[in-house]
This record gives sequence, structure tokens and C-alpha cells, in this order.
Amino acid sequence: MPLAVIVYLEFVGIYILLVWAIYLPFRGGQLYNGPFYCMAIGAYTAGYAARDLNWPTGLALLLALVVGAIAGFLPSLAFSRTTGIVTAAASLALIFIIQAIIRNSEFVGGGQGMWSIPRMGYLPIIIWVSVLLIGLFIYRIDSSRLGRALEAMRTDPDLAKTLGMNLPWISVFVMTIASVIGALAGVFYAFTIRALTADSFGFTLLLNTMAMLFIGGRYTMWGGLISAPILWGLPTWTPSLVAPYVNLIIGALLVIVLVLRPEGFISRELIQGLKGQVVSRLRLRGGRTT
Repeated sequence: MPLAVIVYLEFVGIYILLVWAIYLPFRGGQLYNGPFYCMAIGAYTAGYAARDLNWPTGLALLLALVVGAIAGFLPSLAFSRTTGIVTAAASLALIFIIQAIIRNSEFVGGGQGMWSIPRMGYLPIIIWVSVLLIGLFIYRIDSSRLGRALEAMRTDPDLAKTLGMNLPWISVFVMTIASVIGALAGVFYAFTIRALTADSFGFTLLLNTMAMLFIGGRYTMWGGLISAPILWGLPTWTPSLVAPYVNLIIGALLVIVLVLRPEGFISRELIQGLKGQVVSRLRLRGGRTT
């Protein structure tokens, strides 16, 4: 398989993980940007452990997940008691704080960045196995009592409280899980690109991921599976004269979708309709068999 195709598949898997990391807290009405700064933390932790400490890449990955979980859990104790724009702005500020810390930390390269990070063996397979496992995990959450609790949090928090739901701790749980997924995406990013700078985890990353979430469908986990391959491949498919304006195109597309189809291209109604058709056809075939 050509190297360009392998790298494309790796990045698509990374972005799917990021979209799901944002989607999970959003199920509960929280626009939580923690996965982005945890992605930076996970990437630099794994890169430093593998390159400077000579740890095996698998052990470096586990260390990054633990550090990412801690970095997500502690702020989530405060974010769990905030909502809406407050959560979004406060978690966004943490991205800039982490970037500033990285730029002033010489042991991880500072402003020059971290280079020559070892590559993990069988990386494409590991990425897509992770996408499969995490996708199954999120699907189980969506169809569980926790998923219904998150839906209640988003639609009517006061009613959810009267039903005895511990909303702060539910928020802490999903934000921590989202942070771990973000850290995992950061590890894969570090081992894929093998060079890190603080700017890699800034506005462009935020714009691309949010566009994938909202354009694909923010109320279902399936949207990212469609939007990530298309939007990430957009710079590759567009002519060279148009390539410098890809971010502008993505931003404009995001605005258009939010205005004309706020639920995104893959809505819950669409998923339910497809499920209904599949069930109907299976029943019809079963009736013919009998």
C-alpha cells in the first residue's frame, strides 16, 4: 500500500477518535475542549518517553493515557459544575495554557518542537483497532442508562436532577473518558508525524475537528465516520491553487450546515429510519423463509 494512503488512513482514524472525544460530552450538553489539550499532553508524553527515555512505544502509550486521564479528570471536577459557553471558554483557555507551557519547556524542545520521535510498529492496525473498540464502547454508552442520562442532561437538566441523576459526577466521568480518548489520539499523532510543535494543537486542529463533528452530525456518533475521511482528504483532493483556502472552505461549509441543517448530514432521524428499513427487510425475509 502506498505510504500516502497509509498516512491518510492513520490521520482519518486519529480525527475519528477526536470527533468522538468531543461528541461524548456534547451528548450531555457540554461543549468541552479538553480532548485537545489532552491530545497535546498525550503526544508530548509519549514522544518524550519513547525518544528521550527509550521506553517501548507500547509502554509510552500507556503512560500517556494515564497522564491524559489525570489531566482531564482534575479540571473536569470544576467543569462539571459549569455549562455552555463557560465550559467551552474555560477549556479553550487550557489549550492556550498548555501551548505556552510546551513552548517554555526546553526538555520537550520548547519553541523548536520535538523531532525524531520513534514510530510505533503496526501503527495503522493499532489505530483502527482502537477506533473499532472505542466505537463499540461509545455505542454501548449511547444505548445504555448512561446515554439516556446524558440525553436528559442536555435536554432538561432540572428534570434530570429531580429523577435523582448525579449530573456533576456523570459529567466528570464522560469528560475524563473524552480526555483519555484525546490523549490516545495525541499518541497516535506523535507516532504518525514523528515531530511535534505547540502550534499543532491550536486553532486549525480545533476548527477541523469541530467541523467534522457538526457537519457529520453532532447528535450521533456516526457522523464522524463520514465527515472525517472527506474533510481530512479535502486538501489532497483540491487543486494546488485552492489548497491554501481549505480552512476557509471548511469554515464556510460549517457555517452553511449550521444554518441550513443544524443537526448535520447524519441525523438521529436518518439513523432510526435506516434501522427501521433494515428491521423491516429482515422481518420480510423471515416471513418468506417460513
